[in-house]
Amino acid sequence: MQPRPSFDRALLILITIGVVSILGIGWIFLTSDPGKSLITPTAIPSSFSSLEAGTLTPSPSTTPTQDETPPTATGTSPDAYPEPPAETLPSTSTLIMESLPTPSATHTPDQFQPLPVGKYDDTDPNIAYDRFWILLKNPGTANAYKGTIHASNGTGNEASFRFTGERFCLGYQRGKNFGIVTVIIDNQPHSFHEQAFDLVWCSPQLSPGDHFVRIIHESGESINLDYIEIRD
Repeated sequence: MQPRPSFDRALLILITIGVVSILGIGWIFLTSDPGKSLITPTAIPSSFSSLEAGTLTPSPSTTPTQDETPPTATGTSPDAYPEPPAETLPSTSTLIMESLPTPSATHTPDQFQPLPVGKYDDTDPNIAYDRFWILLKNPGTANAYKGTIHASNGTGNEASFRFTGERFCLGYQRGKNFGIVTVIIDNQPHSFHEQAFDLVWCSPQLSPGDHFVRIIHESGESINLDYIEIRD
């Protein structure tokens, strides 16, 4: 029997080495970390890197979340401001009168009849006073016509009447704090001061017929009306 050639033994050695190498590579592949890359990545271009960074930044949401603070009120809504406290009027009657709106007696109601020729006390029902005039009847008015006067303690207070005739006079009581009275006759203004000594002011001569008169507290602490006398 002839011996085998040495070539077959060398080929078997090469095959064995190849098998071992394949098994070794397989074992290395199986035991290595799959998350690690055996190849070092190349640098990312700068333009692509900035693009990736931009896409990772979330865009602002138009809908506020629960953690967001609601916007502060700008004041355009009435609810943005608390209601102011109610203003307290002073207890002094003069200041209260001056702070109130324009008096309501700017005209004489139709039920008030024109005063004919004669003399009329300040309490006559056909003389209209706004609600700020005060009727006085006390020892200080004892010398007044029929013992009464109507007094105003606030500028702007007004009384009015109608009459039929050509002239009239206003009687009043004098005092050191009394002020100026404006008398408007058919829209024509006239003024006098109640510190005068004659205690009466008379209108200029007017045309015969009906006339409308407004008596307005123009200035000073007080004015008053004692009587009205209609003359022909």
